[in-house]
Amino acid sequence: ILGFSTPPGRLSMMAFILNALTCALALLYFIRRGKQCLDFTVTVHFFHLLGCWIYNSRFPSALTWWLVQVVCTALMAAIGEYLCMRIELREIPLSSAPKASV
Repeated sequence: ILGFSTPPGRLSMMAFILNALTCALALLYFIRRGKQCLDFTVTVHFFHLLGCWIYNSRFPSALTWWLVQVVCTALMAAIGEYLCMRIELREIPLSSAPKASV
């Protein structure tokens, strides 16, 4: 069903891309570590590959499916890592309240 020439194919590809973007936000919410984003992204897509393989009873062989998966993996990892790094690199606020002298 994935393909550039038909409207349902384009719609399916857009759904995969939007899923990658929402999963990048999930990486920010659940993982919060830039170094771990690629690991979790590859793990999620590996489980998706296994699920597709089991559901269809054959290994995915369509080139468009593999291209969409590679693009979605790259998007999810890059955007997730960017968002996590923004959180990690924020300044730590220091309170300016005077210390109590003992």
